[in-house]
Amino acid sequence: MSAPATTTAIPTELQDKFDLGIWHCLFNWPTLTVAVTNQWGGPDSSDKRDWLAGQISELFTNEPLTDAEDVEVMLLQVLEDEFGCRVEDETEIAVARDIMAIRKEVGEGRTGTIDSLHEKWESRKGKEVATGNVQVCEGHQEDMDSVDEESEDEDVDMDEAPALVPARPREPKPEPEVDEDGFEKVVGKKRR
Repeated sequence: MSAPATTTAIPTELQDKFDLGIWHCLFNWPTLTVAVTNQWGGPDSSDKRDWLAGQISELFTNEPLTDAEDVEVMLLQVLEDEFGCRVEDETEIAVARDIMAIRKEVGEGRTGTIDSLHEKWESRKGKEVATGNVQVCEGHQEDMDSVDEESEDEDVDMDEAPALVPARPREPKPEPEVDEDGFEKVVGKKRR
C-alpha cells in the first residue's frame, strides 16, 4: 500500500534541496549501488543514477499528485531498462517512501533530513554505501547449465546428415459448406 500523495508544492528556492534529497536516496539504495559499481548500465552507470534522480524530480514537477507507488514503478522500470536488473527484494518501496518523506518535509520548508544525508555523504567523501545483503541472481543460469550437461552426454556424429524422407502428399481441402443465410459453416478437423 502506498502513502497518500502529497499535494504540497515544493517552494522554488528549495527545489535544488529536494533534488539533492532524491539523489541521496538513490545513492544510499544498495541495489542501485551494486548496479552502478558493477557497471550493469555500462560505463556511464553513475550518470544514469544522476539521470534517474532528475527523472523522479521531473515526475513530481509534471504530476503534482505523484505518490510512492508511481516512484516505485519508475525505480523498477529504470533498473530493468537501463541496468538489466530486475528487483525482487522490494527495496524500492523503502526508497520511494524516503523520497516521499523528503518531499513532504521540503514542502513544509524543512531540510533537516537532506542536510543529515548530505553530511553523512560528505563524511564518507562520496564513497558508495556498503551494499549489505544484496543478493544477485542471474536468470536462467541453472537452465543453461542443465542444457550444457545434456549436450555433453550425447555423442552425435555430425559428419553426415540423415537421408531425406519424401513428404506425404496432402489431402485436398474440402469445399466450405455455406448455409442458407450465406454463412460459412465451420467444420472441425475430425469431421472432415
